[in-house]
Amino acid sequence: MGGRPGRSPTIAGRFSLFVSLCKLPIMSKHICFLTGVLFVFLSTSLTGSATAQDADARLQKFFQDHLEESFRLRPLEATMLGDHRFDHLLDDISVDARRGWLEHYQRQLKRLPEEVPYDQLSRNSQIDFEILRDELQRNIWLAENTRPFEEDPRTYGSYISDSVYTLLTQSTLPKETNVTNAIARIAEIPRIVKTARETLRDSPPSILETAILQNRGASGLYEKGIFELVGDTPQLSVLQKVAAEAVLALNEHQLFLEDSRRLRANGEWRLGRQLFSEKLEMVLNAGLSADQVLADAEEEFIRVQREMYVISRQLWSRYVPGKVLPPDDAAGRRETISLVTRAVSQEHGTPDALVADARATVGQIKQFIQSHDILRLPEPDRCQVIEMPEFRRGNSL
Repeated sequence: MGGRPGRSPTIAGRFSLFVSLCKLPIMSKHICFLTGVLFVFLSTSLTGSATAQDADARLQKFFQDHLEESFRLRPLEATMLGDHRFDHLLDDISVDARRGWLEHYQRQLKRLPEEVPYDQLSRNSQIDFEILRDELQRNIWLAENTRPFEEDPRTYGSYISDSVYTLLTQSTLPKETNVTNAIARIAEIPRIVKTARETLRDSPPSILETAILQNRGASGLYEKGIFELVGDTPQLSVLQKVAAEAVLALNEHQLFLEDSRRLRANGEWRLGRQLFSEKLEMVLNAGLSADQVLADAEEEFIRVQREMYVISRQLWSRYVPGKVLPPDDAAGRRETISLVTRAVSQEHGTPDALVADARATVGQIKQFIQSHDILRLPEPDRCQVIEMPEFRRGNSL
């Protein structure tokens, strides 16, 4: 949306903050959208004519109603956005329910221009209108052109493990409330894995192997990790019961993934050129085609390569002593960069010291920030550097 005429500096500043937040790995695209729009709606004052104020109010009501229905359909997203009314629930992810999600998006997209007069909105609210409209269009496109529940077994991990882990590690509600909600969600895990077994087909091999490891980690979470997270609680016996039932369901799911799905893991994780181009243009929402993005990336690659060559020449004698610098032609520049980066990459810690090294690095960064008075850090500092739980480990494709 950057660069559109009429946006006030206040809105632009708020949106810059939102974009920065959306770069955090923990936030899904759909959740980022809802957070951003909610943030803008709640922080934008109604200004201008009475007509614009009325139209803006109608847009706000439309969005609040849309948000309420979205949370009802997908309670896990409500939790991720900080609405804890639904923490005891997990989404219905059956075929019929997911069809209901699509129908909801289609219905809202149709109703939006009918109930909210775009031309009467203030400019800030017109931008909000466009954000909501574009997101509804994206959700419809994704529902009609991708099949994560059928093809990607990792999709179910959000419901199996993240839904509970988030309650116990990030929620600020009283501990026993979080434990109660976690127990309710753990009790839903057998339903989730049953739906997965009924739905999954045509999984790509590389994605399936990651899901197998993640599901093994989820079993470990409910065998042991959950009790370490909860600690002492009067609800321990109930927690033990539902956790044991979850482990049984996950062990059955593990056999399903390793035996049944591996034999049929012949899916393709690539969207294909046409669908990828459509998705990229829609997600970026910057008026750029996939070909334009590729051309920009290739141009940037050449620029970065030039900079890397300059730096590699400067580091050559330190990292490649006694060897003559290759000639300054295309092949020589590639060799120079390759040899220096290969030598630099040897400077690393050991696997068993990875977490300790990361903690030390974070400590150094915090010390630098404090000593130079760059910004005020939270006190007490609740940031923890921990080993990635197995149920969250993945790969990049």
